[in-house]
Amino acid sequence: MLSKVLAGEVKDAPEWMMNLKTKGWTIVPGVLSPEKAQHYADQGYSWLESWGLGFDRDDRNTRKPDQLPFSIRGGLYARYGLAHEQFVWDLRSEPALVDVFSKIWGTDELLVSFDGLNLSVPDSAREPTDAVFAPWAHVDQSPYRTNLQCVQGVLNLLPNGPQDGGLTVLEGSHALYSQLWQHFDHKKGADGWNKFEQQNLDAEMSQWLENQGCRWVKVCAQPGDLLLWESRTVHYGSVPSSTNDRFAAYVCYKPAVHASEETKKERLEVFAKKHGTAHDPTIVRVTPRLPPDDHPTYQAMLEKPLQEPVLTQRARQLAGLEAY
Repeated sequence: MLSKVLAGEVKDAPEWMMNLKTKGWTIVPGVLSPEKAQHYADQGYSWLESWGLGFDRDDRNTRKPDQLPFSIRGGLYARYGLAHEQFVWDLRSEPALVDVFSKIWGTDELLVSFDGLNLSVPDSAREPTDAVFAPWAHVDQSPYRTNLQCVQGVLNLLPNGPQDGGLTVLEGSHALYSQLWQHFDHKKGADGWNKFEQQNLDAEMSQWLENQGCRWVKVCAQPGDLLLWESRTVHYGSVPSSTNDRFAAYVCYKPAVHASEETKKERLEVFAKKHGTAHDPTIVRVTPRLPPDDHPTYQAMLEKPLQEPVLTQRARQLAGLEAY
C-alpha cells in the first residue's frame, strides 16, 4: 500500500513527493510552525537538564559527556523510555505530521514507531579527529528485502545548516539497492547479510555507488521542516562540527495492515514496559529502557516509575493501543 505517486502510477503530485521517488529523499517544509518546533526543542533541553548531571542549556561549559544522559554517536538518545515521554507523544501526534505519512501511504490508519530523539549539544573541546565525526553509511532495511519497505523521517527542531550535523544521504542510492548487494555478494560473510532491517556499508560500497552517479548530500533544514528518505537510501546522521545544537525527532509511520497480529501484541508489550523500537513500526526491534549498568543514571532508572503519557484517541491508535 503506497500512494499512487510512489507506486509510479501518476505524475501529478507535490514536489516533495516526486523528489522522494526520484532522489530517495525529500524535505516537506513547515510541517510545524517555528513556534511549535521551538516548544519541542525547549522540552528536549528540559529533559537533558532533568537528570541533574550538570548540563545547563545556558552554560556552554556543561556540554560534556559526563554531564549528560547516555547517548550514542554524539547525541542519539533512545534509552530511558524517552520514546514515551509526554512531549514526544505530543510531537508524534501532531496532525500535520501524521497527515504527511497518510499522503505517502494512502491511508489514515497508521502505526508509529517508538523512536527517540537526536539532542546533539556539541562539546567545543572535541577534536575534529574524534571517531564520532566519522561517516557511518548504512541502510535501515535488510538486503534481502529489495522493495521499498519504509519511509523514515526526521522532524527538525532547530536551525540546521551545513556544519550543524544532521541527515546525510547518498542521493539516488535507493535505485541501485538490488545491484549493490549483488555486486558485493562476496562480502556478505558466512551468515549472509543482516536480516534485521539494518546493514552497514563499507567505504568500497559507498564509493561504488558514487561511481554510479550517486552523490552525498548533507540535508539542511529550518525548524519545523520534515526530512524524509526511503529505507533503501544509504544515509547517516552527521555530528555537528559547529557549536550549534542539533535537535530532531525520529518519526516513522506505516499502515497498520502491514503489521502482523504477533507484531501488534509485541508492540503492546513494548509500550507497557516503556521500551523503544527501531524505525519500522511494523517490525519490533527493541531498544531497552535502561541505560548501560555502568552509567551514573542506571540506578536512578531502576527506581524511577514507568512514565504514563496521556494519549489522545488518535495517539492510542498510532501506538496500537486502540484498533481502527
